[in-house]
Amino acid sequence: MAHEWQTRISRVVEGKVIIRGYSHEQLIGDHSYAEGVFLTIRGELPTKAEARMTDAMLNSLLDHGFVAASVLAARYAASGNPQLVPGTAAGLLTAGSNTISPQHSAEFLDKAVKMMKAEQLTLEETAKRVVAAVRAEKRRIPGLGHPTHKGDDFRAVKLRKIAAECGFAGDKIRMFEAIHAEFLRSTGRQGICINVDGMLGAIMSEMGFRPLQMAAVALLAVLPGIMAHVIEEIEEGKPLRIVRDEDNDYLGPAERPIPRQERNL
Repeated sequence: MAHEWQTRISRVVEGKVIIRGYSHEQLIGDHSYAEGVFLTIRGELPTKAEARMTDAMLNSLLDHGFVAASVLAARYAASGNPQLVPGTAAGLLTAGSNTISPQHSAEFLDKAVKMMKAEQLTLEETAKRVVAAVRAEKRRIPGLGHPTHKGDDFRAVKLRKIAAECGFAGDKIRMFEAIHAEFLRSTGRQGICINVDGMLGAIMSEMGFRPLQMAAVALLAVLPGIMAHVIEEIEEGKPLRIVRDEDNDYLGPAERPIPRQERNL
């Protein structure tokens, strides 16, 4: 009879922990953090190329200052409740379809590649169809654009270079680049780059990560920066930050009298 709680991840007994079949003790000091992350999330120790790529991905989102919604949310929370864990949690809760979201780009690219193969289209033909559909539906393409980095997102460029060196530059990355080129061509817009979240999604898709696993890696990558900002806010910041009057607008009606109502006694 199966027990109520089951896991393939770890086994804890007196004096020993087994993670995915390997001794945790032997992992400590003999394998990198990136290797440990890959093993714990994916279930197997990474190859040399997978380990290098994972290490690069974990370093790609270390911090992005006040441009990052995660940092602003974390610091606001810490200014009201000066504790590390709640502030860090507040920052992580910003992760979604607009930020820290490699899985959305990966799912988008997966559909495009499947269509290309099913209908025997070229990359360029597929990109035209995809971009036309997105524009007709007035949706955004996940993984494109950045509020600060207009020409290129240096993080995405560096990850793309490492992916090529590690053998992970396949159909998903080429599809993303074709879609990006078609979007610029068809809209006439400039300054719209492939951002780091989008490139992470493409690369992790090439590596065989599932969507939830991609989100996990991205969250681990932003965690150091969020925690650093929370610590700084607690130690050096202003208690109970507010939005100043000169930085906000009230768009509601002007003050008005409350209608008098007869009370039923």
